[in-house]
Amino acid sequence: MEKELKQHIAENLRKYRVLRGFTQEYIADYLGKKDYTAYSRYEQGRSNLKMDDAIKLSELYDVQIQELVNGTPSIKRKHINGSAIQGNNFSVMVSLDGSLDTLENQLKRLKRLNTLIEHGEV
Repeated sequence: MEKELKQHIAENLRKYRVLRGFTQEYIADYLGKKDYTAYSRYEQGRSNLKMDDAIKLSELYDVQIQELVNGTPSIKRKHINGSAIQGNNFSVMVSLDGSLDTLENQLKRLKRLNTLIEHGEV
């Protein structure tokens, strides 16, 4: 990720966490990290936000992933007449190393993200 984009994501992650009153330790535990420093690197812009973590955080904060990454903090989802607004566009980075396990894991992540998009949860 470009440095500027990483910093923007880092700022958004901190804003959402602070809005909800969570500590970095709580978020790290929620994400299954060994300690808070792994999550802290996201907020410092030192690590790329992993898709699995973005999905979990969007569920925790009850926001769309696109809002979490690109937008201004907002607690409510965007709905019109009970249906989620359609037309979200995403760029997803996929890392492959040539192994079948990695390919299967990336496909699993993309399918989960696609399901969330189909159901208007992203």
